[in-house]
This record gives sequence, structure tokens and C-alpha cells, in this order.
Amino acid sequence: MSTVSASGLCTLLLLIFIGPVVYLLRYLYAEYISHNHGKNNVIQDSDGRENLSSRAYLFALVGYAIGIGNVWRFPYVIASNGGAAAVFAYLICAVFVAWPLFLYELILGQYMRLTFIKAWDAIRPRWLAFGWAQFLLLFIAQSYFSMVITYTLPYIAGSCRTPLPWTDGTTSQEYWEDTILNSFDDLYDKPAGPGPIQWRLAVALLAFWCITFFSVAFGKNVLSQITYVTVIMPVILMIVLVIVTALQPGASAGIDFYIGKFEISELGKLQVWATALGQVLFSLSPGFGTAITYSSFVSRKEDVYRDGMIVCVANSAFSLLGGFAVFAIVGHLAEEQGKTVEEVATGGGTGLAFITIAEAMTFFGDAQNVMSVLFYVMLFTLGLDSSYAWTETLVSSVEEALKSKGYQFPTWRTTLVLCVIMFIFGLVFTTRMGNEILDVIDMFVGTIFLLAVCFIESIILNFDFRWQRLKCALQAATFGSERHPNGRNLFPQYLCRFDFHFSVPVATGLLCIYQIVNVGKEPYGGYPTSLLAWGWTLLAICLATVSLTIWKREKSKLPSIEVDSLFEELFDKGSKSVVDEESATRPNDEPKVVVDDVTGAIDEPEVVLDDDVMDVKPSSEVSKRSSAS
Repeated sequence: MSTVSASGLCTLLLLIFIGPVVYLLRYLYAEYISHNHGKNNVIQDSDGRENLSSRAYLFALVGYAIGIGNVWRFPYVIASNGGAAAVFAYLICAVFVAWPLFLYELILGQYMRLTFIKAWDAIRPRWLAFGWAQFLLLFIAQSYFSMVITYTLPYIAGSCRTPLPWTDGTTSQEYWEDTILNSFDDLYDKPAGPGPIQWRLAVALLAFWCITFFSVAFGKNVLSQITYVTVIMPVILMIVLVIVTALQPGASAGIDFYIGKFEISELGKLQVWATALGQVLFSLSPGFGTAITYSSFVSRKEDVYRDGMIVCVANSAFSLLGGFAVFAIVGHLAEEQGKTVEEVATGGGTGLAFITIAEAMTFFGDAQNVMSVLFYVMLFTLGLDSSYAWTETLVSSVEEALKSKGYQFPTWRTTLVLCVIMFIFGLVFTTRMGNEILDVIDMFVGTIFLLAVCFIESIILNFDFRWQRLKCALQAATFGSERHPNGRNLFPQYLCRFDFHFSVPVATGLLCIYQIVNVGKEPYGGYPTSLLAWGWTLLAICLATVSLTIWKREKSKLPSIEVDSLFEELFDKGSKSVVDEESATRPNDEPKVVVDDVTGAIDEPEVVLDDDVMDVKPSSEVSKRSSAS
């Protein structure tokens, strides 16, 4: 008979209270000793807009990019696509597609100083609906992603019991399928509908949204303090888990499957590339608008390219690190059960990480309750970081839209309304068929539509924002810095241009089409048609949303590069690196316009191009940027 574990309960209480205690001590020190409370994390603009400091910005991005998806999704993707070959495909997709697009979004956000919806509208009004389609993507993804995070809460509660419930007459896989999910045995032979709501999961989901609300509702300073803890602790615990699991019998076989079983023939399958790209896009999350929004809240002189590279490497490194832990446990389970590593790895489905980590807790002997609490809290905090970022992005977008219509409400009210709506929407994932519905929506929206969004975004960047503006935006942001007195260039430039013009749009577009055709020919996951209808319906709604304003013919609200006040420093110094390649090849009669931010009038400056150095002579009436940027 199970009883309360004193060690597990004390560990949980310690983790619950240590954060507030540390935060209180930091507050008292800053308020009464250093008299610098809040200044290190958030900077207040003259208009009341909160801007993140360099350190808070970097931690927020790292926390956003390193999430539970690195542990929940990544191992299953690798296991179901051939092991080491899938790791190779993942790295190629990261370097040539996901990383560049993420970096471009950071530069775009810093330059535009707008949330993602307003940014796309300013680039060209026809893309306003694309911004709202991104909002819809983010809303749906956050609604089901919250359920994945919520799965950790019953495990945290179970970790405070001895013996651990998944070791008391049951296996970790049976505990996941029967106790946590209570899923149907046969989806083709069940009562109509998704089944009843599981009260345990519903209560856990409510707790999750309460935590998210109180963390996001009261400003960026509170959020930045929380992020420090939720970024550092998971990394430390993951390193501990890798070391302990690597010492178990059979672990080497699992690790060999992970990085040693390289079947080059697997790379000839588009499915491997499509799944790998979908994983790294979901994990790093370009295309969701959060990178653009976060970068709009950072100093104009922040080196976002440097920060972005740190985040990209950290994201992929954490995924790879987590893979070592999961596959070491898989190898151990395979040896115990007399199965192959591949059989065990693919048998757990999307719950592979939950099953393997539960099994790993038995390796810690008398400390298993303590370590179980620590590791499931780690998974929970991993998810919280991404959840905070996505919720903050949704709130900022709604607030900006309301403000443009003349409405302004306290942030906590907007946050409360959005959290309640997403909680209600997420209840469908707490039903007996909830995990299967989650898997289908993750495929159709979190993978296929995400690929479509990234493809469209790359087209917008190529044809309406353009390479030269992106290049100048980064250079202007870093101009005059100690390391880059003449401004930083996108490096390596030839690779960046290849990514910008070719690899990003081709890979995302081609693999998006492949995925649509593939799920159309063969039912995804062998699921019933009634279940797949959830995915097809949401995908159709998202795609239709993109087209709502595509008919608009208005020109960009951005000033032309030659008269953009943000680039004055570059032009005044005559920097050879700011050559406007597009202007140099543009027909002489093509208009070069800037929109007056008050009257909306269009002015045509006189631009003289002298060899490599651009000399700009705007007319006297208009010399400032459009307020939209």
C-alpha cells in the first residue's frame, strides 16, 4: 500500500518555496541596498513601453527556445525515423533552415519595434491576415502544448508517494496509458465522441493556467525574474540524468542506436526530412511570431544576431543532450525486456519521454522520490518558459490591436481572458481520446501549417522586406559598438544569402506540400477518419485565414532604405558595406518613396549612387521614418 513519501514531499515544498524566497531576497537587496530594483531587467520607455535589458532578453529567448518539446518530441522523432540518420537530418535542417529564419525574425523585430501582426501589416497591408493566421497557429499550439506540460503534474504528485505508483504492480508504460491518459483500447470500437473529461487532468490543466496567468499578467519584470530559475535548473538536472542513465546496463545499445546507427538510405526518404524539419521548427519556434515580438522589446543597439546564435546552439544542444538520456534508458529497457532498441523506442509513441524518465527514477535507489520530484519539476519548468513566451506574445498582440482601435485595458485583464479561453479550448485534450486528438492537431497545425507559415514568411522577407533592408537593419543596430564599430554583417554572408533566397523557402515549401500529400494518401497514424477531421478542419481554417487580405494592393508602409532615419549613421559615415545592391540595379524611373507618418503623403527623395558609396539627399519636407516602423 502506497504512503506519502516524506523525502518527496519535502523536496516538492522546497522547490515551491525556494523561488519566492530567492525573489524576495533579491527584491529586498535591490530595493534597500543597491537601490536598483527592476532596472537590470526591464527598461521603461518614455511612452510607458517596457523594454527588456540585454540579459533579460537573452534569458527570455533561451527559455522560450529550450522547452519541453526538446524532451517530449525530439526523442520520438529520432526513434521513428531511423536513429542517427534522423539526427543528421535534424542538424542539416537546423543550420540551413530553422536557425537562419529565427535570426532573421530577431533582426526584423528589433527593426520594426512592433508585435508580429503589426509588423507584417507595415511591411505590406496584404500580409495583415497572415499575421492573424500566425496568431491562430500560436493560439492552437499553446492550447495543446499546455496539455503536454500538464501531463507532468500527476507525475509530480505521484513522486510524493512511496513506492512510486508506476513501480507498484504496473510498468511505466501502463501507468502512462492507463492512469495518466486512460485512453481507449480501440479507437474504432468505442462510444461516440472523445469520451469524458478526466478530472485529474482537468484540475492539473487549471493549475497550469493559474500559474501562467500570475506569471504573465503583472509585467515583464516579474516574468524576467522567474525565467532565470526556469532556464538554469533544467540544464543542471538534465546533465545529472545523462550521467546516471549512461551508467545503466544496456545504455550503450540505446546510445548506439541514437548516434551510431547511421543508415544513409534513410536520408533518401522525404518523410525523414519533413519530420526532422518540423521538429526543429517547433522546438526553436520561428514562424510563431514570438521571436519578432520579443525583439521589438529590446534596445535598438542590442546585438540580436549574437544573442540569436547563442539561442540556436543552446536549443539544439539541449535536444541532443536530452536524446542521450532518453536513449540510454531505452537501451536499458530493451535489455530488460529482451527486445530491440527500435521496438522499445517506437512502442512508447509520443509519450516516450514520460515513460523513459519514469523508468529512470528507479535507478536512484533510496533517492528515487527526491529525484523523481526534481526531474518532473524540471519538465514542468521547461514547458513553462515556452508557455510564458507564447502567452506573452498573444497578450501583446491583442493589446496592440485593441490600442490601435482606441481601447486600452490593464494587462492582467487581457491575460485573464486569453488564459480562460485557452483553458476551455484545452479541455478537449483532457478527455479519454485527448492525447490522440493532440497528436493529430500537432501534425496538421503544429507541423504542416507551421511549414506553410515559414514558407510564406520567407516569401515576404524575399520580396517585400528584402535582403538589403535586413542587412542594413543588423548593421545599424551594431554600428559604433566596440566589437563592430562599422556594424556587424550577416556572417557568413554567402551562406546567409543562400539560406535567405533558397534553402529556407525551398525546404519549407517542398516539405509542406509533401506532408499534405502524404497524410492525404494514407491516414496519419492509422487514426479513424472522424479523428483526422479535427486536423483537416483546423488546417483549412488556418490556410483560409492567410488569404483574407491577400487582395490588398497598397504599398509598404516602410520608408525606402535610402531615407530610413535608422540608417543615417551608416550613410553619413559612407560605409562601403551599406551599398544598396537593389537600388544599384533598380531602373532609374522606379519610385523611391517614404510615407509621411502624419499626413500619409508620399515624398520622392533624390538619391545619388556613387560607385560603392551611397549618398542620400532626401527632399526637405520629409526626412523621418514612417511611424509604422
